[in-house]
Amino acid sequence: MPVKEESVRSVERAFSILKRFTLDNAHINLTGLAEAINLPVTTTLRIVTTLVSLGFLKKEENRIYSLGNETYLLGAVARAHFRPQQIAFPYMKDLRDDTKEAVSLYGMEDEFRVCYEHVPSLLTMRCVVRIGDRFPLWAGAGGKALLAYAEHAVVEREAEKLHKITDSTFTDREAFLRELAAIRTQDYAISRGEREDGILSLAIPIFDRDKRASFSLSIAGPSTRFDDDKVAKLIPRMQEMCTRISQQLFLV
Repeated sequence: MPVKEESVRSVERAFSILKRFTLDNAHINLTGLAEAINLPVTTTLRIVTTLVSLGFLKKEENRIYSLGNETYLLGAVARAHFRPQQIAFPYMKDLRDDTKEAVSLYGMEDEFRVCYEHVPSLLTMRCVVRIGDRFPLWAGAGGKALLAYAEHAVVEREAEKLHKITDSTFTDREAFLRELAAIRTQDYAISRGEREDGILSLAIPIFDRDKRASFSLSIAGPSTRFDDDKVAKLIPRMQEMCTRISQQLFLV
């Protein structure tokens, strides 16, 4: 393999290791990292040792690793200059303040929907979501609002993953595909307890210039607080918000 190609491959492997760390999996041993990226332990150790020396990983006891100081500093810079969050946040806060319900901004990363911003509910009974949390694309309004506009191969891949999480989760492939088709027609997605019992969520896609859903804006809370009338009033309001966000973000 040419030196240049090998260098690129090493960079890809290094980032694959860094991306294995999540809020719920912040400490991973060497064997776990090797298995996650499908490499021998010896190869993984060389990459990990380099990342430790650069400050992007921290070595703890018993060959356990966590993200290092340099990763934290890069994350702080990225968050301070992440334009989608800067544009969407004022709208999200206004919506939260008016409804008192939790509002989240989601995007598609790898095979998940990822929370990029979250404004928590002001009420005691609430949906708890953290920035960086990952959820299935195929369960929940925020994921369906992204998946409905994705490429055919992505939709097919996700449709193969359907399985029961709650009694309301889609498990029938054809019914799920009809649901996505309906979302494309109406430009909104609703989930009634698909991922968590008793939770209703409404999500609106945020389109780029090519009519692809780059993000979705979601409001969620206990279904007892979301009657049909409230949902019907929220849909046009949130669609208008998302149109404005899209215009500012993508200059459309």
